Amino acid sequence: MPALLRDLGTRAVTSCAYFDHHPGPHSFSVTDPLGDLITQHINGAVQRLAAEDDNTTGDQGP
Repeated sequence: MPALLRDLGTRAVTSCAYFDHHPGPHSFSVTDPLGDLITQHINGAVQRLAAEDDNTTGDQGP
């Protein structure tokens, strides 16, 4: 049976995705620094594009 991480506030349950009796930390406690950097970069790009879109006027034609 996999290890379970229970969030008592939301009652959400996350199970470990690794094989049973694996060495080391469980999958829900492993971090992904590169994935975090990519996510920050994408979020920043989306915010910049949204801000640029908000600054355009409707006066411009096709």
